[in-house]
Amino acid sequence: MIQDLGGRVYNNHFVPTEPTEGSYVLAYRQDATVLALVADGHVSLPRISDLCSVPERLTYLFSIDDDTFFLADGDALDPACGFSFESVHGMRRASATWELFAAVTGWQLHNWYRDNRYCGTCGRPTQIVPTSREICCPHCNRVIYPKISPGVIVGIIDRDANKIVLTRYANRPGVSHALVAGFTEIGEPIEDTVAREVMEEVGLEVCNLRFVGSQPWSFSDSLLVGFWCEVRGSRTIRVDHVELKEAAWFAPSEMPDRSRDSVSLTGWMMERFKAIGAAVLD
Repeated sequence: MIQDLGGRVYNNHFVPTEPTEGSYVLAYRQDATVLALVADGHVSLPRISDLCSVPERLTYLFSIDDDTFFLADGDALDPACGFSFESVHGMRRASATWELFAAVTGWQLHNWYRDNRYCGTCGRPTQIVPTSREICCPHCNRVIYPKISPGVIVGIIDRDANKIVLTRYANRPGVSHALVAGFTEIGEPIEDTVAREVMEEVGLEVCNLRFVGSQPWSFSDSLLVGFWCEVRGSRTIRVDHVELKEAAWFAPSEMPDRSRDSVSLTGWMMERFKAIGAAVLD
């Protein structure tokens, strides 16, 4: 998955850090692109030494092992030799590597800095805190932290029939089958999110939730939490056609191929059910 770094260690602890020639630069533009090289499904990122000129402003983001990563304004930066501005969202189809993780995580932080240049309380310009990952308003003392939206990915299983519910979103041409998913609402335990989203999207009741795992998903500022669960009562699906184009029960032999999706928790769960069926519940 996207957080699998091949043995490398991600460190998001904020410490005042100066860039070096070997530091990586994460430069984003308003059209949701990042300076990178994408070849054969792999993402490579530029170091400061690769740039034609060093940006005037570099903001420390995080490190992976001993490599440090800094944020730059891509709109004020010329492409480096061998690199070009590539779609961030298009990288969902890339191979899961530590450089892909860095590019997408940096995108989330870039959006946070961009969207909080002015205080939401008093409307005045904010400042970046130099010693911690915070944005503050010097006028009303409001402190702003990075946004993380929790959501769920749900594999609904009919144990007796050895089937799982797959969905396809409405108004998203070319999007493949997926699992029921949705964001947690205010005041809602995440287990209740599972029951609500399943009922809203496909009209089923579920029980016996089993935690699968979690995943940072910076494409949408999210933390996704995966669950297996069992259908309870009627197996008749009632599709919410506002959100979904279709939904149906699939046996392991009927599952679409997601083996090339090395990035998402959804893809991992679908491939897991394809391999062992309802035994995922055990």
